[in-house]
Amino acid sequence: MLHLLGDKSRIWLAIVAHISATVAMLWPSPDLPDIDVPMVDKWAHFLVFGVLYYLWASALQNRGHILGLTLKLVFALFFYGIIVEVIQEYWYVSRTGDLMDVLANTIGILLGLTAINVKEKLYR
Repeated sequence: MLHLLGDKSRIWLAIVAHISATVAMLWPSPDLPDIDVPMVDKWAHFLVFGVLYYLWASALQNRGHILGLTLKLVFALFFYGIIVEVIQEYWYVSRTGDLMDVLANTIGILLGLTAINVKEKLYR
């Protein structure tokens, strides 16, 4: 359906998702609901970064050399995840940065990369 709406809708969807993810990851932790799922925080990071990669790659896929774009997007999201963890560690009293979150982010990015590659091979 996004293909029918055009490239601009994909870009806006990626922007809105990215802003929403940033707000969610920087929201004060006492205000967050308590969910009784093992490692729920890591699963959330994994899924959020997988979706972010997929949305951004879909939005930008027609905008340049695919390998260069892939590397830039992987590194941009990787460093974005690190910046979020640094902000959580040093600027929030109720949040803490976690290297395992960075690992979950990275695995999520690889999931998004895999999903985009599978989609491109299926729809060629």
